[in-house]
Amino acid sequence: MLLTAVGAVAAISMIPFVYLLVRASDKPIDEIIQLLFRQKTLEVLATTASLVVCVVVINLVLGVAIASGLHFVQVPIRRLLVIPAVLPLAIPSYVFTYTWVALVPSFSGFAAAVFILSISTIPYVVLATLAGLRSIDGSQIEVARSLGLNPVQTFSRVVLPQIRGHVSAGALLAGLYTMSDFGAVSLLNVETLTVSIQNMYRASYDRSAAAVISFVLIAFSILFVMANESIKGRSTNNQLLKSLSVKTPLIQKTYLQFTTVLIIAAFAIVAVIVPFYVLLTRFFSNPVAINWVSLASATFSTVSVAAFGAVIALVLSAPLGYLLSGAPSRFAIVTNKMVVIAHALPGVVVGLALVSIGSKLGGLYQTTFLLAFAYAILFLAKSVTSMSSSLARVPNGVKDVAATLGLNQWAVVKKVIAPIAAPGIGIGTILVFLTAMKELPATLMLRPTGFETLATQIWSSGSINRFNEAAPYALILVLVAAIPTFLISRPDKEEQSFNYESIGGPSERS
Repeated sequence: MLLTAVGAVAAISMIPFVYLLVRASDKPIDEIIQLLFRQKTLEVLATTASLVVCVVVINLVLGVAIASGLHFVQVPIRRLLVIPAVLPLAIPSYVFTYTWVALVPSFSGFAAAVFILSISTIPYVVLATLAGLRSIDGSQIEVARSLGLNPVQTFSRVVLPQIRGHVSAGALLAGLYTMSDFGAVSLLNVETLTVSIQNMYRASYDRSAAAVISFVLIAFSILFVMANESIKGRSTNNQLLKSLSVKTPLIQKTYLQFTTVLIIAAFAIVAVIVPFYVLLTRFFSNPVAINWVSLASATFSTVSVAAFGAVIALVLSAPLGYLLSGAPSRFAIVTNKMVVIAHALPGVVVGLALVSIGSKLGGLYQTTFLLAFAYAILFLAKSVTSMSSSLARVPNGVKDVAATLGLNQWAVVKKVIAPIAAPGIGIGTILVFLTAMKELPATLMLRPTGFETLATQIWSSGSINRFNEAAPYALILVLVAAIPTFLISRPDKEEQSFNYESIGGPSERS
């Protein structure tokens, strides 16, 4: 039954791929080859690849620097400094774009896209790196210091090999986010693969060409995931007992304290203060009366359908997450990789696949269930990885002891496994909820008639430069999203164990 359930999850994650295959097969082979190797396709692919590389490199430099400063350096109010480092997770890339375009009308182009997508995704690397730093062997750092290694040498020789897998997972999230982004690059007039696919779907009833280009995006995503797996494979995999109880004394060197505060302050200005300043000023200077009923309705619609999608993703992730938490079979590993690749698909592809299927099912077409189901498919990887990593943290010995005490299987799950795994699973569900609230292309395509979310209202006004009218919806979206963002990071708990799998990184076993 468990394998059947995992097979069903695999089939669900394959829905967009099957749709693309059916559409792409409408074109003859020679036309497909001509379409793939035409100059326009190569230019768009080069633009997308360049954008991903630039964003990932910036993420690695700044994200690792911020996380390392927060973990190793003695800076004032260390716990509170986590807030500006992760708060940009609450702000969609198209809201970042909207605020900066409203502030600087000439803000556009490739460099602008790199800037926006970098500040949107740096928190992924920060959280992932913090997860690694809080699980490293502190005794090795002490030995390195006693041998006379300076902080840079200690980090490169001792710390980095232990956290390379975590950093790679954060970079993977940033790269996949950049590949699948539509709102920011569209507003900034940068034609990436997602924008090209969207334009093809809009320009013609023949969607087979867009399906072919979608496979280019899928292939790019697969290569990116394979590169991440290669990096993780070279990571230090120390199975020895680690001295996690050894706390490394915080560094009190003035130049490191100044650099850490300066980097976090600069990031907070461009990624938090400026967007909030623009939103608040536009909100209070709005000459058009705010439609409070519409605002409340869009807020309720956003929260309810995102929560519905998160619950569906939680249910779908349970069987696969359970298999991956033990000694996963090849079938489970392959299924998990399919789910991760599906995470990189643009919302427009998933949306059109479900539009095609939903239109044939009658009652499901243009329903909130179909929209929530699309969210579940898009962000299933986040839920699966949090589920598997959380269940894997339950010691087998505890389960065996509970069984010897006469507890049946359901009682073991209820009294032993659930209390231990629930916090991590909850974080993964919250992250799916947070991401679903910000999803734009799938929402535009699948929402029922008259159904408006905060994202669609922002897009409707921002795309025609009515920034004042978009401000109330953008401000509410950011404020609502800030709550799950706080729950994910919990800056009030300094010793909380950040687990990068819970924020959507691939499982170590995969």
